[in-house]
Amino acid sequence: WVKMNTPSGGTAGVLAYRVIPAGRPQGKVAMKPKVLIVDDSRSMRQTLRLLLTPEFDCAMAESGPAALEHARSHPPDIIVSDVTMEGMDGYELCRRVRAEPPLSEVPFLFLSGHAPRPDAPESAHPYLVKPVEPSLLLARLHELVSSSARVMRARTGS
Repeated sequence: WVKMNTPSGGTAGVLAYRVIPAGRPQGKVAMKPKVLIVDDSRSMRQTLRLLLTPEFDCAMAESGPAALEHARSHPPDIIVSDVTMEGMDGYELCRRVRAEPPLSEVPFLFLSGHAPRPDAPESAHPYLVKPVEPSLLLARLHELVSSSARVMRARTGS
Protein backbone atom coordinates (compact mmCIF):
# COMPACT_ATOMS: atom_id res chain seq x y z
CA TRP A 1 0.00 0.00 0.00
CA VAL A 2 1.17 3.48 -0.83
CA LYS A 3 -0.15 6.56 0.99
CA MET A 4 -1.09 9.41 -1.39
CA ASN A 5 -2.39 12.93 -0.86
CA THR A 6 -5.88 13.65 -2.14
CA PRO A 7 -7.04 16.95 -3.72
CA SER A 8 -9.06 17.71 -0.57
CA GLY A 9 -5.92 17.63 1.58
CA GLY A 10 -6.46 14.18 3.10
CA THR A 11 -4.63 10.96 2.39
CA ALA A 12 -5.69 7.73 0.75
CA GLY A 13 -4.11 4.30 0.55
CA VAL A 14 -3.54 2.98 -2.93
CA LEU A 15 -2.45 -0.51 -3.81
CA ALA A 16 0.69 -0.24 -5.91
CA TYR A 17 2.33 -3.12 -7.70
CA ARG A 18 4.98 -3.80 -10.26
CA VAL A 19 4.66 -6.52 -12.88
CA ILE A 20 7.83 -8.57 -13.28
CA PRO A 21 7.85 -10.69 -16.46
CA ALA A 22 8.28 -14.43 -16.01
CA GLY A 23 11.89 -15.53 -16.06
CA ARG A 24 13.28 -12.17 -14.88
CA PRO A 25 15.12 -12.31 -11.56
CA GLN A 26 13.22 -10.49 -8.84
CA GLY A 27 16.22 -9.18 -6.89
CA LYS A 28 17.48 -6.42 -9.15
CA VAL A 29 14.94 -4.96 -11.57
CA ALA A 30 16.50 -3.70 -14.79
CA MET A 31 15.46 -0.31 -16.11
CA LYS A 32 13.72 -0.36 -19.45
CA PRO A 33 15.43 1.61 -22.23
CA LYS A 34 13.70 4.94 -22.95
CA VAL A 35 12.34 5.34 -26.48
CA LEU A 36 10.93 8.55 -27.94
CA ILE A 37 8.29 7.81 -30.60
CA VAL A 38 7.86 10.66 -33.11
CA ASP A 39 5.03 10.51 -35.63
CA ASP A 40 2.39 13.00 -36.73
CA SER A 41 -0.20 10.21 -36.88
CA ARG A 42 -1.83 9.74 -33.48
CA SER A 43 -2.89 6.19 -34.34
CA MET A 44 0.67 5.26 -35.34
CA ARG A 45 2.09 6.71 -32.11
CA GLN A 46 -0.47 4.77 -30.07
CA THR A 47 0.16 1.54 -32.00
CA LEU A 48 3.92 1.82 -31.51
CA ARG A 49 3.47 2.65 -27.82
CA LEU A 50 1.29 -0.43 -27.29
CA LEU A 51 3.81 -2.61 -29.11
CA LEU A 52 6.90 -1.23 -27.36
CA THR A 53 5.64 -0.63 -23.79
CA PRO A 54 6.31 -4.17 -22.52
CA GLU A 55 10.02 -3.76 -23.29
CA PHE A 56 10.61 0.02 -23.40
CA ASP A 57 9.72 3.11 -21.40
CA CYS A 58 7.83 5.05 -24.10
CA ALA A 59 7.38 8.78 -24.60
CA MET A 60 5.62 10.25 -27.62
CA ALA A 61 5.80 13.44 -29.66
CA GLU A 62 3.53 14.53 -32.51
CA SER A 63 6.09 16.69 -34.33
CA GLY A 64 9.80 17.35 -34.78
CA PRO A 65 9.83 20.48 -32.57
CA ALA A 66 7.91 18.68 -29.79
CA ALA A 67 10.32 15.74 -30.03
CA LEU A 68 13.38 18.00 -29.82
CA GLU A 69 11.97 19.77 -26.76
CA HIS A 70 11.16 16.45 -25.06
CA ALA A 71 14.59 14.97 -25.90
CA ARG A 72 16.32 18.01 -24.38
CA SER A 73 14.46 17.69 -21.09
CA HIS A 74 14.23 13.87 -20.96
CA PRO A 75 17.05 12.37 -23.06
CA PRO A 76 15.93 9.06 -24.57
CA ASP A 77 18.05 5.98 -25.18
CA ILE A 78 16.72 5.81 -28.76
CA ILE A 79 14.45 7.80 -31.06
CA VAL A 80 12.01 6.16 -33.48
CA SER A 81 10.85 8.76 -35.97
CA ASP A 82 8.61 8.98 -39.00
CA VAL A 83 10.31 10.75 -41.89
CA THR A 84 7.41 12.57 -43.55
CA MET A 85 5.97 15.12 -41.11
CA GLU A 86 4.76 18.69 -41.58
CA GLY A 87 7.21 21.43 -40.67
CA MET A 88 10.29 19.66 -39.35
CA ASP A 89 10.59 16.24 -41.00
CA GLY A 90 12.40 13.28 -39.45
CA TYR A 91 15.66 14.03 -41.28
CA GLU A 92 15.72 17.60 -39.95
CA LEU A 93 14.91 16.32 -36.45
CA CYS A 94 17.87 13.94 -36.72
CA ARG A 95 20.19 16.77 -37.84
CA ARG A 96 19.09 18.95 -34.91
CA VAL A 97 19.47 16.13 -32.37
CA ARG A 98 22.97 15.40 -33.71
CA ALA A 99 23.88 19.10 -33.27
CA GLU A 100 23.14 18.97 -29.51
CA PRO A 101 26.13 17.54 -27.58
CA PRO A 102 24.12 15.77 -24.87
CA LEU A 103 21.94 14.11 -27.54
CA SER A 104 24.43 13.60 -30.37
CA GLU A 105 24.97 9.90 -29.60
CA VAL A 106 21.29 8.93 -29.26
CA PRO A 107 20.55 6.27 -31.89
CA PHE A 108 17.87 7.01 -34.50
CA LEU A 109 15.59 4.55 -36.23
CA PHE A 110 13.51 5.90 -39.10
CA LEU A 111 10.15 4.23 -39.64
CA SER A 112 8.36 5.41 -42.77
CA GLY A 113 5.82 4.40 -45.38
CA HIS A 114 8.30 5.37 -48.09
CA ALA A 115 11.74 4.08 -49.07
CA PRO A 116 14.68 6.22 -47.87
CA ARG A 117 15.88 9.13 -49.99
CA PRO A 118 19.33 8.09 -51.18
CA ASP A 119 20.49 11.73 -51.36
CA ALA A 120 19.82 12.40 -47.66
CA PRO A 121 22.87 12.00 -45.38
CA GLU A 122 20.51 10.68 -42.70
CA SER A 123 19.64 7.73 -44.95
CA ALA A 124 22.71 6.05 -43.44
CA HIS A 125 20.71 5.65 -40.21
CA PRO A 126 18.69 2.45 -39.67
CA TYR A 127 15.46 2.66 -41.65
CA LEU A 128 12.43 0.38 -41.71
CA VAL A 129 9.54 0.68 -44.14
CA LYS A 130 5.96 0.44 -42.81
CA PRO A 131 4.28 -1.90 -42.36
CA VAL A 132 7.04 -3.53 -40.36
CA GLU A 133 6.97 -6.89 -38.67
CA PRO A 134 6.76 -6.22 -34.88
CA SER A 135 9.46 -8.79 -34.05
CA LEU A 136 11.84 -7.13 -36.54
CA LEU A 137 11.18 -3.68 -35.04
CA LEU A 138 11.75 -4.91 -31.47
CA ALA A 139 14.92 -6.78 -32.43
CA ARG A 140 16.33 -3.75 -34.27
CA LEU A 141 15.58 -1.42 -31.35
CA HIS A 142 17.26 -3.73 -28.84
CA GLU A 143 20.25 -4.10 -31.15
CA LEU A 144 20.64 -0.32 -31.49
CA VAL A 145 20.27 0.31 -27.75
CA SER A 146 22.80 -2.42 -26.90
CA SER A 147 25.26 -1.14 -29.48
CA SER A 148 24.91 2.42 -28.18
CA ALA A 149 25.43 1.28 -24.58
CA ARG A 150 28.62 -0.59 -25.56
CA VAL A 151 29.99 2.52 -27.31
CA MET A 152 29.23 4.72 -24.30
CA ARG A 153 30.89 2.23 -21.89
CA ALA A 154 33.97 2.10 -24.11
CA ARG A 155 34.21 5.91 -24.14
CA THR A 156 33.86 6.22 -20.38
CA GLY A 157 36.07 3.23 -19.62
CA SER A 158 33.45 1.49 -17.48
